[in-house]
Order: sequence, then C-alpha cells, then structure tokens
Amino acid sequence: MSVIRIALRMAAAAALAATITSAASAAVYPPQRQLPAQIVSEFKASPNSLLQQYPTGGPQLISRVRDLGASDPTTLPGLIALLKDPATTKDQMRAIVGGLAQVARMAAQSDAAFANEIQTAIAGIGNPDVIAAYQAATGDVAIAATGGGAGGGSSGAGGPVG
Repeated sequence: MSVIRIALRMAAAAALAATITSAASAAVYPPQRQLPAQIVSEFKASPNSLLQQYPTGGPQLISRVRDLGASDPTTLPGLIALLKDPATTKDQMRAIVGGLAQVARMAAQSDAAFANEIQTAIAGIGNPDVIAAYQAATGDVAIAATGGGAGGGSSGAGGPVG
C-alpha cells in the first residue's frame, strides 16, 4: 500500500513540475500570432539556416528572430548560439540582438522571468559588440524584468526660472 502511495505522490509531483515548467516557458505571442510549429521546429533543428536565409541581416532577420523568440521561448538557446558563432556577421549579429531586444520588451509586460533570461543570456555571451548592440537596441534602458526602481515624481514647482 505504501508503495502505491509513494508512486502517486511522485506522479503528482511530476505533474506539478511539468505545469510549472510549461508556465515558465509560455509564448509571449498569443496562439494566433505565433509562427507555425513547423517553422519553429526547422529553426531548432538547424539554427544556422537562419544565417543562410538572411545573409545581410536587416529588418527581415530582426522580424524572424522576434517572431521565433515570441512564439517559442525554447528557441532562445539557438538564437544565443548564433550570436556566439564566428560565422555570424556584424549585420546579422545586430539584427539578432535587435529581435531579441524586441522580445525582451514584449516579455517584460507578460513574462518578466523570460525578459530577464534574454538579458542574462546576452550579458553571458561576454562579447562587447553584442552587449553594445543590445544596449543600442533597448535604448540603453534597463528592462523592467531586472527590477528597476520606481520613477521619480515632479516636485510641483513649475514657475519661470531666473
């Protein structure tokens, strides 16, 4: 009897862990806006194909990176790997970082942990060019997920100066 009880407890714990994991990796985009699963799967199977598809970087690569990251957070490791790949050109790097910055901004509203994960992954690359591109793409403003302080209010004084 106790073996069955232990097995049931373990099954319940596994189900709870699966629920927590799936909630933490929920897509930023609503289902109707997400990329088709086939496109996400193709990217995950061969992230470098993105570099071949968009050899000059640019707005199309920014959009594809944003759509991949916002459709499925498990694409983040593949996107980060592209930033570490020496075959990635500076223009591609800027586009990938730009797309990730857009995902982080969107995620800051709905999934602060994912926004922070993106920022941490970018910082973890340790490449000054990548970090500078991320700062430029975000306007060098701390993402809400990092727990920035509250903004200051007006003093109420508003008369002419001097």
